[in-house]
Amino acid sequence: MTSAEPSAGRLIVIAGCMFAGKTARLIECLEAARAAGRRVLAVKHPLDSRYDPAQLHTHDGRMFPAVSVPEASELGRVASDVEVLGIDEAQFFGRCLVPVCEKLVATGRTLIVAGIDHDTWGQPFPPLPELKALADELEQRYAVCGVCGRPATFHQRMVPVVDGNLIGGPREFEPRCAEHFTPLPPPAPKYE
Repeated sequence: MTSAEPSAGRLIVIAGCMFAGKTARLIECLEAARAAGRRVLAVKHPLDSRYDPAQLHTHDGRMFPAVSVPEASELGRVASDVEVLGIDEAQFFGRCLVPVCEKLVATGRTLIVAGIDHDTWGQPFPPLPELKALADELEQRYAVCGVCGRPATFHQRMVPVVDGNLIGGPREFEPRCAEHFTPLPPPAPKYE
């Protein structure tokens, strides 16, 4: 490889249900890259308004500086001079995140993408299935089922949905294994 050629990019996907430690793991990866001297940026979608719009924030209080980006198409612009891009809550960007990730990886960047892979109806939550299929590295994470303590792959809505808002935290959701998971009643969304 000559110095004019970009280094090989990578797509790392961290997937799982709510409370599986996806954001904590993303923060660990970004901190390690920064400690290694790489130019790092974290982004989040403005729909994730639970904590701080300028921070990745775990449910247990860990934080990492982040930029709020409303559209996947803007990621190339905000990440123009970074080597490692962390994307949290990928499900909020939808399927249009997939070609953007492919393009950024092709330019030699490392992308670390974290997101929920099943919605509260138990359906695959785009774009995670597509990103998992393209990943150079996949870390599937699990929480502990709130009923039996086994590995949880789903999250159960614990309070009524108000005004269609499904964003929440520990008061609104609980991790559940397949046996103890009850999906929200229909109609489930249809993802395009």
